[in-house]
Amino acid sequence: MFGESSAAFKAALEKAQRWAKTYKSADEIPDSELPESYNFADLDGYNFLGPIRDQGACGSCYTVSFTQVVESRLKLKYGAEVPELSPQHLMTCNYLNEGCDGGWSFFHGYLAENGHLVSEECAPYLAKTKGVKCGDYKNCAPQARVHDSYFVGGAYGESSEKKMMKEILRNGIVNGELNVPKVFSFYQQGILSNDHEAKMSSYLEYSGVAAHHKEAQ
Repeated sequence: MFGESSAAFKAALEKAQRWAKTYKSADEIPDSELPESYNFADLDGYNFLGPIRDQGACGSCYTVSFTQVVESRLKLKYGAEVPELSPQHLMTCNYLNEGCDGGWSFFHGYLAENGHLVSEECAPYLAKTKGVKCGDYKNCAPQARVHDSYFVGGAYGESSEKKMMKEILRNGIVNGELNVPKVFSFYQQGILSNDHEAKMSSYLEYSGVAAHHKEAQ
């Protein structure tokens, strides 16, 4: 169990935290130190992540992922279970973003730096913002704050695979973005390349499947 007092958990936690204790910044980690694989979901049998959530019919991926990054980093820092944090509170109260119509997780960082995050229990996820107002959560107790929000690499678009790897090792999981191709809704497994997208798109347009699928949605 995560956070238990066993020697096995203490060893796993020490392994997870050694990067932050050894290096003052992620950039200081030598390339030669990067492991072949590293899985926070199963680090010597312990899960440093939170439960997978269903965002429902709401474009809130940028919010759901943000709260899960914060939860995981708190678990890494304190070596204990933490309250499940509320995406709904952020979606409703952060006017820099557009709720279920999308937004930027970075702006949630600004809110969490200058305000706070609340628990899922106090502000349960509704997969909507219509009919919900920030004042609904005025009595929710603060659960966490963000000390600093930043782009890996220093600026948008300046990251790299190695920079992300080092950031994950030292500080915990990161929030990333995926440029989703048109055919992504048909994806099931494997690696989807640009070549696959071009061929699949041509086939779907030719056969009329894409138009039919769009109408079905």
